[in-house]
Amino acid sequence: MNAGPYSNEQFQAFVQEQFIPLKTQVFWDKQSELMERFTIKWTPTLIIHDKEGREHHRMVGFVPVNDLIPHLMFGKGKVLFDGDHLIKSIEAFRGIVEQYPDAGIAPEAVYYRGVAEYKRYHDAAALRRIYDALAAKYPQSEWARRAQPYSQIPAYAEV
Repeated sequence: MNAGPYSNEQFQAFVQEQFIPLKTQVFWDKQSELMERFTIKWTPTLIIHDKEGREHHRMVGFVPVNDLIPHLMFGKGKVLFDGDHLIKSIEAFRGIVEQYPDAGIAPEAVYYRGVAEYKRYHDAAALRRIYDALAAKYPQSEWARRAQPYSQIPAYAEV
């Protein structure tokens, strides 16, 4: 990870601070053990794993430098979400939307933040807030379309 956007100092510092990076050479005619183990079919491939080696997020192909850190933040959020550390995952997804609202991963972060809020607080209005936020800021995104059924949920919590 030392060429193109991966040579960005901010990106490299973030990776070193937040992750344990592992790099392997890629030879398409003779795949390495890591390529086979992690089903690497194109480069670059960045995979976020938890400490048990379970995959939670994968980026394949070129990712612009302005999207790299938000993607890594999302991967950490997914590790937290999948591990049922919902409050910390909510914070991680919120951080992406607040710090990098124009990143390609931001609509997915909005979606997962709302789902984590729903799971944590059992508040169906959190699902409606997903739809409202996506419809307002990211109306053409796949995630706005996925959240469309939540538009039927009342915007307020019934007392």
